[in-house]
Amino acid sequence: MNQHQALQIFLPILILIPVLYLRTRKMSKAQPLKWQYLWVRPAFFVAVTLLVLAGSPPGADDLPWLALAGVLGAGGGWQWGRTMAIEVHPENGTLMVKGSQAATLVLVVLILLRLGLKTGLQMEAPAWHLKAVLITDASLVFSAVLFAVRGLEMFLRAKKVMNGEAVPSR
Repeated sequence: MNQHQALQIFLPILILIPVLYLRTRKMSKAQPLKWQYLWVRPAFFVAVTLLVLAGSPPGADDLPWLALAGVLGAGGGWQWGRTMAIEVHPENGTLMVKGSQAATLVLVVLILLRLGLKTGLQMEAPAWHLKAVLITDASLVFSAVLFAVRGLEMFLRAKKVMNGEAVPSR
């Protein structure tokens, strides 16, 4: 491993450590949940993903890989959404959301998985005859589905909490 490759691996990690620390601190405090707007971020990601895919449509042989990325994103998003604690504030009756250590763990695993795949695929893509566009498209599909399913899971639970239904803590 030369100095340039080491820098490509360790620089993102050095940047991510303080960001994850600050994100974990923020997630550990209960914050108001605007459940009516949980669709905004996923809709943005899905729209951008569809625009990118429409600009350079994937071939039929790429579709299974994109479907796999979508399935993995859905699984990660559902688990990430499940780890977020949603409850009603006792004083003012608003919904509050609080991330758990499990939510942070899911986020860290996803980031490390992405970094590992990026590094591994950059080194092995020529040998596996992978296309850089396919890797980028799969990453976009994964992210769009991840955020969409996370928002959906949180919306469904928030709706149950607002209706007074008992929602098991995760």
